[in-house]
Amino acid sequence: MLPAESLHLQHVLQTVSVLEAVILRSFGPDGGQLLFTRDSGQVMLTRHGTRILTALRLEHPLARMVVECVWKHSAATGDGSKTFILLLKALLRKIHTHTSQGPGAGAAAKRLAEELLAFGLDELADVIDVRVSPYCSGLSERKDATDTNTLQSLVGGFFHTRLGRGHCEIIQRLTSEMLSQCTCHDNLLVTSLRFIDAHFPALHTAISGFPIGSSRVIEGQVIHRDFSTPHPPGDHRPIKALMVTEPLEPEILNGGTVLELDRIGGGGTGVGGVFAWAQNRLKCVFGGLQSLGVTLLLSSVKQSDATLALARRAGMSVVECVPEDELSLFARLSGAEPVSDWSLIGRQNVAALTFCQPILLGAHRFVHVEYPRSTDEGNIQPPSLVVCGAEEGQTDQCVCALRDAFRMLLTTLEPIRGTGTSNRGRTLHTHRTRNTNKDTHTLREPPGEGVLVSGRVITVGGTFEWLLHHALLHAQSHTLSDTHTLFDAHTQSRTLSDSHTPTHTNIGSHAHSRILAEALLSVPRQIYSHSPHCYLQAQTQALRCLHDGGRTMDGSRTVKTELGPRETSSGSVFGCGLESVACKYRLILAVLQCVRSLLRTDAILHTHTPSHAHSHRHSNTPQQDSEEED
Repeated sequence: MLPAESLHLQHVLQTVSVLEAVILRSFGPDGGQLLFTRDSGQVMLTRHGTRILTALRLEHPLARMVVECVWKHSAATGDGSKTFILLLKALLRKIHTHTSQGPGAGAAAKRLAEELLAFGLDELADVIDVRVSPYCSGLSERKDATDTNTLQSLVGGFFHTRLGRGHCEIIQRLTSEMLSQCTCHDNLLVTSLRFIDAHFPALHTAISGFPIGSSRVIEGQVIHRDFSTPHPPGDHRPIKALMVTEPLEPEILNGGTVLELDRIGGGGTGVGGVFAWAQNRLKCVFGGLQSLGVTLLLSSVKQSDATLALARRAGMSVVECVPEDELSLFARLSGAEPVSDWSLIGRQNVAALTFCQPILLGAHRFVHVEYPRSTDEGNIQPPSLVVCGAEEGQTDQCVCALRDAFRMLLTTLEPIRGTGTSNRGRTLHTHRTRNTNKDTHTLREPPGEGVLVSGRVITVGGTFEWLLHHALLHAQSHTLSDTHTLFDAHTQSRTLSDSHTPTHTNIGSHAHSRILAEALLSVPRQIYSHSPHCYLQAQTQALRCLHDGGRTMDGSRTVKTELGPRETSSGSVFGCGLESVACKYRLILAVLQCVRSLLRTDAILHTHTPSHAHSHRHSNTPQQDSEEED
């Protein structure tokens, strides 16, 4: 009988608490960077939550399960890994406090976790859209209409939690230049962000051993290979390139077996005749390439010496072993089709380039190509990023921050469609109208089932958590005929009877919404943990935003959200940046799903791989032995 370890909520809470203790060292504006040392002696200095968690050597399966959830969320949205652990710990602690007193604590905790996830999937998007979004700013997806200051504040607030203060401005400048130069005909920012996210590995070059200030944006594409044949210096001829994914020569010249002449259509007798036929066939291929004006060959595979020799004789440059993602980007930007069959080469396979030349980046020599400007609808022509760092770990940290920033911006601008489509997901939507004497609430149509308005950003420093906390606790005290202020302090004690009010209007009347509301406050409390007076000041400013921030002129939901800078314990200004509402929403859903998965685990079954001696004693064949070891 294999040993099994019973699992209780207290064990889960202890495991998550250990991960939280590690994360808190780098959390918030006053958080520092963690230094990791590998067995090889290589060091890693980082503030990135996902990199910190994945660098830990975790033995407990629950801890590995939590890290896997964090990694998946960060890979999808690019943000929120440290807040994930903090909010997860707070929710587990609240669930434990709420269910530990009565009988059947384990079953009650599981039921509460299911209710929390159901609430998050069905109602949370509408709660945020109605109760929080009116106090947010908007980020347009069109480049010509985008508020530059809003975009800069959003990116700046993101980098402030990832990089050192001396690196934030440099990486922020790179992000702005990349977005401004990534042009497309329809001028949609979200289109450019999707393209960058899909091709980011091929759009950047990491260079170690240089100061980060040497990072820059360059036009065209950098292919991370060198020329296999000499490239003519100062060659200003029109460049026509061809992409191939197979060797150009027949198999016989590439070390293959001797083929029968009647199969390959050759003439002559013996091996010598076969080689003569293959060489003539290869010369015909290069003759066709010269007739098409091809001067550059980009190959995803290694070509034979015979091919390289003929390329030198024909004055063609060859780049071998081009990575698949870079060849895919080249095909996308040039519009040419790769060649897989050397006998079927046409003009549709030839790409026109503005120039092709070697480029020296750090200690490496690469190939730099640029494409002619195109006016085709939706055609994107992005530049390339050159990211420098003093050492490999610092360079990798900056690259990860850039990649996650583009992914965060894409998550912010893309509309989120919730999974819940039941009537529960249709919460009470009220529209606050400013009047000279009082505020009134009128019923308005929601933006759509399960749809969270995209492009919403809010001031950093716990503002989102405070607003959602009050929305979850106090929104149940308002009805369609209520004429009081949405978050009036006098309405906090007023509740509605379940028998007179529909279930979906009683937001916060159930235990699961109260638990979520209380857990949300763990984020601002930790942000200002070193300065309690700043916590009270920031909370006061957030509450003032509830009363004075909303403006609904001509039906617009765009409001003023600048709460002013707030001083942290270290004296740095925190609060001038912005953060994504969509990322916050996805974060809460991911945490609720992780809570449900953790609490549905009843026991841990420990298995042990049998030793070789034990396997040989109980197996008769090598196949059985291999299966037992697996």
